[in-house]
Amino acid sequence: MQKIIKFLAVAFLVLFLAACGSEETQSGNENGNNEASNGGASEEEATESGSSYPEGPVTFYVQYSAGGATDLAYRQFFAVAEKYLGETVVVENVTGGGGTVGLSELARREADGYTLGNTSLQPLTITPHNQTVAYTVDDFTYIGGWGKYLYGIAVKADAPYADYAEFLEASRENPGMAYSDSGPGGITTLGMMMLDQAEDNVPSWKSIGFDGGGEAMSALLGGHTAFGINNPGAYKGAIENGDLRLLLSLSDARWELSPDTPTAREVGYDFDITSWLAIGGPKGLPDEVIEVWSDVIQKTIADPEFIEVAENMDLPLDWMAGDEYGEVVKEMYDVYGELIEQLNQ
Repeated sequence: MQKIIKFLAVAFLVLFLAACGSEETQSGNENGNNEASNGGASEEEATESGSSYPEGPVTFYVQYSAGGATDLAYRQFFAVAEKYLGETVVVENVTGGGGTVGLSELARREADGYTLGNTSLQPLTITPHNQTVAYTVDDFTYIGGWGKYLYGIAVKADAPYADYAEFLEASRENPGMAYSDSGPGGITTLGMMMLDQAEDNVPSWKSIGFDGGGEAMSALLGGHTAFGINNPGAYKGAIENGDLRLLLSLSDARWELSPDTPTAREVGYDFDITSWLAIGGPKGLPDEVIEVWSDVIQKTIADPEFIEVAENMDLPLDWMAGDEYGEVVKEMYDVYGELIEQLNQ
């Protein structure tokens, strides 16, 4: 009888423990499901999203000083882009060498998508022809361009030219007209060389270099030069005040400041000088990183909040995919290289 009682007691204990274990397992599964439904990233959700990047902050190199036009443009860009990326972007100003130091550092970083940078045209396509740099145009993965720096020819409001055609005729009749050049040896000088060559070098426009846009603007407004070449930001106040008139956009888009002024291509030239704000990284970025950032960039430049910011900065927005942008980089590297060789002869 005692043996039967002991056997029943043991059996009851085993059944009791099994029941408790089943309840704990069920409770754990329910809690796990609740956590997933409340925002936790389950393995199934991660698989369905197709992307686990990024899983932490992304560092972004800007090659120019804090507070400058490029730096401010990117900080405003990322203030909006972070909501689409889902992570923080930390901007680091890696300056020096006309933007080449930042690109040199970027090229050396691991191609994991957690260190990216600005891959604008000047330090990639112009500066390497004038100084030794620690990279080539093939040392980067180009994700895409998103914003444009435009350039154009402006004259004083009382200049005797109704439009670019009259200005060009005057240039042919008076070769060697001097212009205010805020970036001697850079994209503005090379743009005017391309324009001059398109006219068989008859105008022979003469670059007068200045240290920055302020001095160049003063010389133009003071009548010390016949015209100037610069960007919308530099000319905005003077155009709005009626002190300057834009005669030609040398870029691939008209200026909002002067929407009736044609582009170089619209008057018959087969080139333009347009500089881009573009995002890239070290060579060999994973496809996943490229896809994520391509999506983030396009959503950001379509965001009404950022569109308003860009308009206030006179920064036209556009999208150029990485493959296409990479081809532009290589093409302009060759074009500018030939011009610089001629300039240095």
